[in-house]
Amino acid sequence: MRRGWLLVLLTLVGCTPAAPSTPVVGDHSAAGGENGAAARTVIVAQTATSKLYGPWEFSSTASGVAALAEIHTTGLVTYDANGNREGRVAARIPSFDDGTVSILPDGRMRTVWSLRPNVRWHDGTPFTAEDVVFSWRVAIQPEILSSISPNIWQADIVEALDPHTVAITYKTPYFRALDLDHRNLWLFPEHILAEPFEGDKEAFLAIPYFTTEYVNLGPFRLVEFGLGEQQVFEAFDDYFLGRPKLHRLIIRTITDANTMLANLKAGEVHMISEKTISPEQAVTLRDEWAHTGEGQLVARQDNWAYIYVQFDPQFARPLELSRDPRLRAGLLQAIDRDAIREFTHPGFADTSGDTFVPTSDRRAPIVGEPFARYHYDPARAAQLFAEGGWSRAADGRLIGQDGLQVQIETRASNQTWAKEVALIADFWRQVGIDAKELVPSPALSRDSEWTATVPGVAIRARAAADQMLVSFDSRLQATEQNRWQGANYAHYASPRLDALIDRLKSTVDVRENGMVLRDAGELLAADLPALPIYFRTAFAAVRQGVKALTDDYTGIVGHGDMARNAHLWEIE
Repeated sequence: MRRGWLLVLLTLVGCTPAAPSTPVVGDHSAAGGENGAAARTVIVAQTATSKLYGPWEFSSTASGVAALAEIHTTGLVTYDANGNREGRVAARIPSFDDGTVSILPDGRMRTVWSLRPNVRWHDGTPFTAEDVVFSWRVAIQPEILSSISPNIWQADIVEALDPHTVAITYKTPYFRALDLDHRNLWLFPEHILAEPFEGDKEAFLAIPYFTTEYVNLGPFRLVEFGLGEQQVFEAFDDYFLGRPKLHRLIIRTITDANTMLANLKAGEVHMISEKTISPEQAVTLRDEWAHTGEGQLVARQDNWAYIYVQFDPQFARPLELSRDPRLRAGLLQAIDRDAIREFTHPGFADTSGDTFVPTSDRRAPIVGEPFARYHYDPARAAQLFAEGGWSRAADGRLIGQDGLQVQIETRASNQTWAKEVALIADFWRQVGIDAKELVPSPALSRDSEWTATVPGVAIRARAAADQMLVSFDSRLQATEQNRWQGANYAHYASPRLDALIDRLKSTVDVRENGMVLRDAGELLAADLPALPIYFRTAFAAVRQGVKALTDDYTGIVGHGDMARNAHLWEIE
C-alpha cells in the first residue's frame, strides 16, 4: 500500500522528466567481438567528467568516478569482499602479533609496513618507501588538503627504514592506522613530482601530471585523457599482481543516467559504475535482466543517507532551524522514513537508517539504533514545531519566527536523490512548510562550494560509523580558506562530539571503541545535525559475457573498491 501511494505522490509532485535515452555512438570495434585488442576491451560508464587524478577530485563518491580509481591507482591496502583489509603494494598488514604495530613508551603508536619488492610506476621506475614518505608530505600540505585523507593526517612521522620498509608513527594510538587504501594515502611518484611540489601549490595541481601525463601503480596505465570524458587505459605489463587479462579499459562519461542505461542495454558500454543510477532505475534493470539474462545488477549495503542542516549563520535560512534541535526533530518526525525506504529499496536488505553503523561492523550491536525514537508522527512534529516557535496558521501554513511561512530549500547532493527530495519536500508541505526542491546537474553536484553553502538542508550519504563523523567534526569545516575541501559541509560545531571523535581515534580495542561510538550516536540523535533517511544501497551493473563484480562486489566496505580486482576482469 505504501509503495503504491508514494508512486502516485511522485507523479503528483512532478519529478524531473527523464532525458532522452538515445544511445551514445560508441567505439564499436572496442565493444564488439573483433580479434586482438578490441576483443579484450571493456567500456565502463560514469556520469561525471573526471577533472584530474588525485584525492581532491575523488573526494565525492557521486557519479561513479571514485569507484573506478583502482583501475589506475593503488594504495598500501585494499579490502576484500567481506570488508577485511588486505595488502596491495604493502606485502602484508602490520600487526601487534608480529611487533609491526607497537605502542611506544611515550604513548605514540608505530606501524611498520613491508612493501612488495616488485612494484613499479607506470613509467617503469621502481616504487620505494621514499615515495610513501613523499605522498604523506603531499597529503598533509595545508594549501592542498583533501577531505578524504584524515587518517594519514594523524601521522606524526613517516620515515623510510630501507627501500622496502616504511614506518608510520602516530601521535596517539589510532583506531584507523591500518586503513591506508588509495583514498586515505594517495601514492605519488617522488621522482616526477618532487620538484614541482616545492613550488606554488596551486600551480602544482595544474601540471600535466594530474591529467594527461598521469602515472601511478594500478593495473592499467593512462594512454589518453580525453578531456576526462573518454579516458583510455591499457594493461600495464609490469603490474605487480600480474598482467591484467583485459588489453584496454575505457571510462566513458555519460552524464544522463537514462542515456547511460540505454547504452548499457544496447551493448555500447559493458558496465556502469556504482552510484550512477537511482534505486528505482536499479529495480527496473534488476527485474528486466532477471527475465532476459542480458546482464546482472549487483548491490551492497552502502553509506548512511541523511539530511544535513546548514549551521553557518551566514548561509542558514531559516536561522532558527540551526539553533533549535526541537525544530529539527519536528522535521524528522514529519517524514515517513519507512514508506520512503520501502518505495525506493524494495527487496533490498539492511536499509534501516535507525543506526549509522553497517551490519558488517563488529561495533553495530554495541551502538544499537539511536534514531529509532523518531518514528513517523505528524502530531508530535506539530508539537515540536510549536515548542520551537513555529505556529500553524488557519490556512495550514507553518509560520516562522519572522512571521512568514517557513521556507526550506531542500537540495539533492546529486541527481540520484531526486525522488527522495520530492518525497521529503511533500511530507514537509503536508505540515505547512514551503519546501523548495533543487536537484543539481552532475557538474554542480561535484562543486564543493555549492555543497557547503546550502541555505536550508541537503540530502547526502557519506560513509558510515566513525568514518561518517568527519562530516560533523568542527575542525573539518569546508570554507573558502581551505578551498571548500573540508568534510564538514554542514558547519556543525560541537566540542563534545569533537572530543568523542578524538577518543574514537585513540581507542584501539574494538569493544571500547564501540562504546565511544555509541556515545557519539546518542549525541547525534539528541542534537540532530543529521536527519537519517536510510542505509543506502550501492548498485553497479555488468553485461553478460563480462567476468567482473558478480563474485566480489557484495560486502565491500569503503569507497572505490569496485575496481580493486580490475586486473582479473575478462570479456568473452
